[in-house]
Amino acid sequence: MGVLKDAAAKIREINRTYAVPRIRLTTGTKVVLIALRVYLLTLVGLLLYSLVTRLGY
Repeated sequence: MGVLKDAAAKIREINRTYAVPRIRLTTGTKVVLIALRVYLLTLVGLLLYSLVTRLGY
């Protein structure tokens, strides 16, 4: 059990270290990332719509 507790403590320490991103994004980069997120969500929505209509639900 000591090994598992040590591993969990190490993981918590790593998560605390990287909880806040250190890079700064420009406005253009933020806009592009939001556009990509919308695009991917649209693709997933279209895939789900296609699946539902083909299965006849």
